Amino acid sequence: MSQSTVTVRINGQPYQMGCDVGQESHIEEMGRNVDAIVQQLVGSVGQIGDARLLAMAGLILSDQVESANQQAGVAPRQNSYSSGDELVTAQEENTVTLTTEQMDNLVNQITLMAQTIEHLAQS
Repeated sequence: MSQSTVTVRINGQPYQMGCDVGQESHIEEMGRNVDAIVQQLVGSVGQIGDARLLAMAGLILSDQVESANQQAGVAPRQNSYSSGDELVTAQEENTVTLTTEQMDNLVNQITLMAQTIEHLAQS
């Protein structure tokens, strides 16, 4: 399938994301959802750095997914998601729907951000 590039703005910073053609508006909406969470965090804790804000937003999203899974009666998973087209859903004011591949990518990005933050804190 062809690839497309979408630029999302989170905390005023542009991030280019690759996606399948036809998924651009979905990626843009997910970017707006993440930015809304980041803006709430900025209102609470201030500008503490993009990496830390994104890590915190990722943890909030992960918590929302876990809560939604518990409400739906889905058994908790231990640091892994099945590799099918199964959807993991979190519901709040807006609905965020992620494939397990997207969730795995988010978990990997959050882990990398956390490692970077730890490295910077030790410097």
